[in-house]
Amino acid sequence: MATILIVDDSAFQRSFLRKALTEAGYDVQEAGDGEQALAVKNTQRPDCILTDLIMPDMRGLALLEALRDQGSEIPTIVLTADIQEGVEKRCLELGAARVLHKPVKPGVLASAVAEVLATGEEGS
Repeated sequence: MATILIVDDSAFQRSFLRKALTEAGYDVQEAGDGEQALAVKNTQRPDCILTDLIMPDMRGLALLEALRDQGSEIPTIVLTADIQEGVEKRCLELGAARVLHKPVKPGVLASAVAEVLATGEEGS
C-alpha cells in the first residue's frame, strides 16, 4: 500500500484529504508546513506528496524547490485555490507532477494520485 504525505496548514483540509485517500486504499502521513514535510520525507519516505501552496514558515513553492534541490524522486501534486496560469507553470517547472485546483473532488484526487504513482511521474 502506497503512503501519501499531505502537507497543508489547515487541519480541516488535511482531514478531508486523509478521508479521501484512506477510502481509496492509501496510508496517509501529515505535515503542517514545508519544513515538517521535509522532516517526514527524510524519515518516512512517502510514495507521493500532496502539498498546498500557501502555508506558514515554508510555503509550497519553497518545498518544491527544496525537493528539487535534494534530488527527490517522490512525485508531488500541488493542491491550490490559486488559478493563475503563472503559478501552475512555476509549480510544474519546479517538478510538480500535477496541479489540482481546490476544491478537489475525492475521486479526482484518488485518480491523480493513482496515475502519478503508476507512471512514477516526477513532473517536468
